[in-house]
Amino acid sequence: MLNKFKNPHNDYVETATTPLGILACFLFGPLYFLFKGNIKHFALSILLAICTVGMSFFIYPFFVYAINAKHYLRKGWIPA
Repeated sequence: MLNKFKNPHNDYVETATTPLGILACFLFGPLYFLFKGNIKHFALSILLAICTVGMSFFIYPFFVYAINAKHYLRKGWIPA
């Protein structure tokens, strides 16, 4: 899976997710996405947590790799 992305404008390399990303997402929930700058999934994870009475916090962390990779690709970053 794609893990590192490079900003084409300034060559800055960012890691999308580390193996501890799953744990961080599980422990901190929506705050993890806010820290990574993914506002869309920050709001979506709060909404899903409210609708599922918190059960989404047990499922969402397993999709962190794909969510963050798509986030960087949509912003125009290229895989490094």
